[in-house]
Amino acid sequence: MSKPPFPDLDELLQRFLDDQILPDERMRLEMAMRDDLCVRQYYMDSMLASAVLRRSSQATGELSESDLILALARDESQGDSKRKVPRRWIAAILIVGVSILTSLSVFWPREPGPAIGTLISTYKAQWRRLHVLPGDSLYAGRYDLREGAARMELDQGVSLFLEAPCQVQLAQGGEVTLKSGRLAAVVSSQGKGFRVRTPTALITDMGTEFGVLLHRDGSTETHVLKGRVNVALDPNKAGQSKSLDVHEGQAAKVDAYGRTIQDGLTARRDLFLLMVPSPGQPSGAPDRVNLADIVGGGNGHGTGDLDRGIDLGTGRMFRQPATEIQRIRRNEFQGSAEFRGIDGVFVPNRALGQVVVSSTGLLFAQCPETRGSYYGGPANSGEFYDLLTKQAYRVRLNGVSYGTSRHPALSLHANAGITFDLDEIRQDHPNIKLDRFTAVCGIPKDLPHPRFSPADVWVLLDGVLSLHLRYPRAGSIAETVDVAIPAQARFLTLAATCPGRADYAWIILGDPFLESAAPVQQETRP
Repeated sequence: MSKPPFPDLDELLQRFLDDQILPDERMRLEMAMRDDLCVRQYYMDSMLASAVLRRSSQATGELSESDLILALARDESQGDSKRKVPRRWIAAILIVGVSILTSLSVFWPREPGPAIGTLISTYKAQWRRLHVLPGDSLYAGRYDLREGAARMELDQGVSLFLEAPCQVQLAQGGEVTLKSGRLAAVVSSQGKGFRVRTPTALITDMGTEFGVLLHRDGSTETHVLKGRVNVALDPNKAGQSKSLDVHEGQAAKVDAYGRTIQDGLTARRDLFLLMVPSPGQPSGAPDRVNLADIVGGGNGHGTGDLDRGIDLGTGRMFRQPATEIQRIRRNEFQGSAEFRGIDGVFVPNRALGQVVVSSTGLLFAQCPETRGSYYGGPANSGEFYDLLTKQAYRVRLNGVSYGTSRHPALSLHANAGITFDLDEIRQDHPNIKLDRFTAVCGIPKDLPHPRFSPADVWVLLDGVLSLHLRYPRAGSIAETVDVAIPAQARFLTLAATCPGRADYAWIILGDPFLESAAPVQQETRP
């Protein structure tokens, strides 16, 4: 036998033969077999060799099925490859192998028939057990989007927008099953009658734009953005046939048991992605400086600590999560000498007078009045802590999980402000021309509270306002930030404010980088 593809594969096969494999171990084995041809081949070799050894009374007279694998792993020479393998062993091995491979085949799309669509575009997409790229054909089967966003164009004139985490089962005949997550559908007149199934509901399009959200408990929400859809209960679960027409601007919810339809709800466009963002540069590009990493005490290239930030009241480092909301009594800029590249932090509140945003006395003239309350401070983190549920929540924007080494995040729960010293950062990175500040900014959708607090995001260069983003209740969720930085600019200030209670003003800046401007493409003449 050859060397196992991973160290404990022999142990898994032993427990499988003895029918003692645990559910999570069986799942792991099935995933490995599905994803790796070498694992499948090693499995078949192991089963065949075990049958050969068992036939040999001298070598295996007192060995159990699991001992067979151990014997093979210890001493490959014990097997007699020239012995004839009994047909009943071959049949048993093939039956087991085929059954496992058959069960695995449902986890990835196959190409048993004609293509039913095309993958049009993606944004930082990561598919589970798939390698599919924009321009590739789509076939009937399951598509599991673990990160990012994707747009699919089906042959019936239907555009599907998936936002991770999302799992769908594509089928021929104008139907898709939503297994988990959310999707949005834009249906042309050609695709009228297109259906979306969930475990509890059947949504039939009447030529429209709509979104479907499948909650973890099994309940289904349908939000009609344009036109009209029909929402029906699954008669197998409800024990009755019941449906409801839902019109533009309305939403309906089917309960987790699939027995009732709640109408009269208001559709929320902000819950769904109807345009796939343009992909940016890889987050680990060497010509970028990671501002979240600097907030975590790093050098801008991943040496900082995750889930660490700067306390707005002291200017010193603290570890997430902050567990209480505090309030300032006077405006005060706190220097942060222990952080290389950071000038300091502050709590923005015009109600207490002028707001200083730098060690040189620059002012935030447009700062609104706030309550002066704050929650910890800016942090190198993609998590927010809910004081009511006592739980930390990992945030997503456009289907991407932020606050990781792959996709860093600067959390800026209102009311908070931080000023970076660009001159100091330039000294530390002389080979990078810092021409732009880029990020994805927004409030995550999956909050523990149904409606987040309104918030404003401000970007200043040397105290001069460069960008102002507004996030009203139920407003837009994520926006691209791209601010040009003049060569003479010294201070970059980022601030988040909230006019009232800032309980759920969870502002996140994903992939917050200082970087070089993209090179200008020279036009070529024939």
